[in-house]
Amino acid sequence: MMTVGLDVIVPCHNYGRYLRQCIQSVLRETRLDLRILIIDDASTDGAAEEACRLAAEDDRIEVRVHPTNQGHIATFNEGLKWVRQDYMLLLSADDMVAPGALMRAVQLMEDQSDIAFVFGRAIRFRAESELPGEPAEPDASAEIALGWDFIGRLCHSAMNPVETATAVVRSAIQKRVGGYAPSLHHSADFEMWMRCARHGRVGEIAAVQAYVRLHGANMRDGYCAADALGDYRQRREAFVSFFDQTIEGRGRGVLRGVALRNLAQNLLWDASRAVEQHRDCSQIVALALEIHPDIRRTSQYRRLAIKRGLHQVLGFRKAAAHVPC
Repeated sequence: MMTVGLDVIVPCHNYGRYLRQCIQSVLRETRLDLRILIIDDASTDGAAEEACRLAAEDDRIEVRVHPTNQGHIATFNEGLKWVRQDYMLLLSADDMVAPGALMRAVQLMEDQSDIAFVFGRAIRFRAESELPGEPAEPDASAEIALGWDFIGRLCHSAMNPVETATAVVRSAIQKRVGGYAPSLHHSADFEMWMRCARHGRVGEIAAVQAYVRLHGANMRDGYCAADALGDYRQRREAFVSFFDQTIEGRGRGVLRGVALRNLAQNLLWDASRAVEQHRDCSQIVALALEIHPDIRRTSQYRRLAIKRGLHQVLGFRKAAAHVPC
């Protein structure tokens, strides 16, 4: 066993049926000094009892049970305060780490001490039958980006490429940047990766690092499906929060503008698809203009306006054709 330590925080709210698989996926890594903290956020499905059973089976597992629900951000931040080893991972109780993932991430950061965090690929699944069999030790090749280059990548895509279940963070960096922002209920992780990247390079491992479960009670996917515009607003707030608190960095002001422009452009693409599907896109366009008013000067905006006009005219003609004489 390596002397290098890894702390794993496992927040759990009504994921008791998945908890054992999650913990077992961590414990199969025998080359690291592991500690696991399960924080049950007032579950009503027996998750706390299952957590206590797991702790009784392995003294590396600690359990905390909230008498009342604190919410995911408060639970995450409680876990961050508990961390004391070299590296850390925040792993939702319904997800699993892939075989070898923890060692791959830690080894990369041990080899290159200026890496702030490492992430990798994730497989999303609904049933265990969709998961691959036990793989041979894969090639752990990785791409290393300068922190501000990684931030630039996020600004240009306006998307979050990091699945939290794959992200192993250097604990000293995590302590330095602090906890998750309570105001960013659904984009706090997005903003967190930018904060961490300010303080070091970012490693992206080519291998599958986690299995992310899709199910009806999944908070993130349920939120995105129910309120797509809310997801855009949260991403905007993540960018604004990060750049408003950042005074250094190459082209910081330029990158902030790039991020908001590309977020608005993504909304215009959504609006275009809505028009093609004969759905009202007025709220989507309004949010794009709210995020980046200058988007109305782009050719993309003008093309969308023409498409909306044509669909409106064609809709009137189609309706008129069905009016009886």
